[in-house]
Amino acid sequence: MPTTNDTSEQKVPRPYSHTATTEKVLALLAQQPLTGKRFLDLGAGEGYLTDKLCKLLRTHGQRPEECVTACDLYPETFLLPEIECAVADFNDRIPFEEKSFDFIVCQEVIEHIPNQQHLVEEIFRLLRPGGKAWITTPNTLSSNARIRSLFTGTMPLFDILPIRESDVVRSGGHINPISVYYLCFFAKLAGFDPVDFSIDRIKRSGVLLSLPLYPLARLCKIFHDARRRSLPYWEENRLSADALYAWRTFVGRTIIVEVTRPCEAAQSQAA
Repeated sequence: MPTTNDTSEQKVPRPYSHTATTEKVLALLAQQPLTGKRFLDLGAGEGYLTDKLCKLLRTHGQRPEECVTACDLYPETFLLPEIECAVADFNDRIPFEEKSFDFIVCQEVIEHIPNQQHLVEEIFRLLRPGGKAWITTPNTLSSNARIRSLFTGTMPLFDILPIRESDVVRSGGHINPISVYYLCFFAKLAGFDPVDFSIDRIKRSGVLLSLPLYPLARLCKIFHDARRRSLPYWEENRLSADALYAWRTFVGRTIIVEVTRPCEAAQSQAA
């Protein structure tokens, strides 16, 4: 991984995650009204997603240098000089004012963070009322992940980590797997409403493994839901709990959770 920007030649930002994830997030973003909005790439790396976002905005007549911001723990790796990239420790306060952005993308970051709930709360703080964020993470509940976890205790993209390495995050290790349920749970605790999820793409191997596994899982869901319905907090968890058994959860490569900060009037009515 580079540590400095080389201004002597034009470098192209590399993707730190699967390009299908970036394309799906941008497709979701493109469905929103983009004019006059402010955007944050949270955990920008070299700027691959930021660069794609800038190109999208230019097709809508926007000037990205005026409305796009990036941040990263290592901003010296960021390769787009026209876009500001601030240094940010995502376990601490992210250095922007409350309600600064209309749209935030946090792509393949949360699995690197010890305090995941704090990061989701920071995203809520930074969004304007009515603003949206997309948080992506490797799918820890795919059929591939469930089977590997059953037999090895680890999951794809989450393996044995160095203990004495001083910089585990930059070593490429994913240190904190999170399932779609718990990501939605943290989002609701932070105050987001609605909370929804999708996947970036279907894995063929996931489909093949799910054909025998999924019917059994649905039977388990019937049994567990019957027990859970007696819980006083079941109804507020029902939609997120359903995600544990959704077909797209079994076959998807990456989870994309879409969250919206309610308008202040809606928050007042809910309170």
